[in-house]
Amino acid sequence: MSRGVRATSSRLRQRVFVFDSEALSKAVRGDRELTALLKAAPGLDIPVITSALTTLEAWDPREASRQAPWNWTLSRIRVVHTDDQVITMARDMLKEAGLHGHKYAIDAVLAAVAGREAAQGAQATVFTSDTDDMRQLLAGRPVRVEQV
Repeated sequence: MSRGVRATSSRLRQRVFVFDSEALSKAVRGDRELTALLKAAPGLDIPVITSALTTLEAWDPREASRQAPWNWTLSRIRVVHTDDQVITMARDMLKEAGLHGHKYAIDAVLAAVAGREAAQGAQATVFTSDTDDMRQLLAGRPVRVEQV
């Protein structure tokens, strides 16, 4: 059996990329790797997502001249709103990691968004500047964490 036949006959897991605030900010500032990823993802059928709170964390009002790149970047990203399930998961992750919501709330929400995607069968990768914190929050969950 050829490799192509094997690949099409088995069920492939949906990949999903999850951006933290630094990944989002870098994309808005024109980071080559993240911009290329955002351009390529739709053609590869890979959704790029972030949490609504992460967009708020990434927003810098001092960079008003970046409105067009901000709009373009967000047009490529599905923004996940914070519902009760995400909040409960984030709270559980904070508890399991021994972290306080005051400092880690938004990271925990993003981790919960990635964790929920993984729980639904997706192959999730979080792009973050806080790899240690994200790995701590996602401990025991099948989510890949990549440094930006």
